[in-house]
Amino acid sequence: MAIYKMETFTFILLGLVVLLYLKWILIILVFPFQVVHGQILKRWGKGLNAPFAYRVFDKPYHYWEKIFRKGWQRYMLFQVSLVPSHHLRRFVYKALGAEIGKNVVFHFKTEIRGIHRLKIGAGTIIGDNALLAAQSGLTIGENVNISSNVSIYSGEHDHRDPYFRCTPEKTRPITIGDRVWIGSNVIILTGVNIGEGAVCCAGCVVTKDVEPYAVVAGIPARKVNERPRDLRYVFNGKSKRLY
Repeated sequence: MAIYKMETFTFILLGLVVLLYLKWILIILVFPFQVVHGQILKRWGKGLNAPFAYRVFDKPYHYWEKIFRKGWQRYMLFQVSLVPSHHLRRFVYKALGAEIGKNVVFHFKTEIRGIHRLKIGAGTIIGDNALLAAQSGLTIGENVNISSNVSIYSGEHDHRDPYFRCTPEKTRPITIGDRVWIGSNVIILTGVNIGEGAVCCAGCVVTKDVEPYAVVAGIPARKVNERPRDLRYVFNGKSKRLY
């Protein structure tokens, strides 16, 4: 009788452990197929010209995304953004198609959309709770400092469109030059090019191109000052973070 009770207790305990770690078990199992999917999007777009082996391994992930109504990747990336290991987070982002240079730092809760169209240069720091919507293309230069709660949208809905679609005018790539500083709570909208060394002051909304070394502020952002042009700093990837 005691043995039976012990086996029952062990079974219940094992079930609770599986439930506790179920999301990570699923993430690990699905991840290889997700990597293949990301590489197809990065190299061949919709995948019609992808090699046969790639398309075979991509099929299960398509069905998986249908089950979750195309929400799996966003859920998975959110979970990864909470992992204490900075190196593991960066490994996952690169495996899914992002181009990331050396010494790039991602702080907690970075949300990335369209990850296969994201390019980040060496030494760049991404602050907590940043949203990088790269579906239409997002290129960030070297030694860029993106502060907390920044939102960058390379695509948006067109309020003039009868069907509220993301029209071509509202889906254009964004480019951010080297050594740009994006202050906290800044919003950057589609099609914007921010020149080298520019500063976007906290809370501003950037709707138009920003010239190099300009300091912009307000809603919408307007030039209020200029920054010195002899910038020499290089971020070494040692920003405050856990491993």
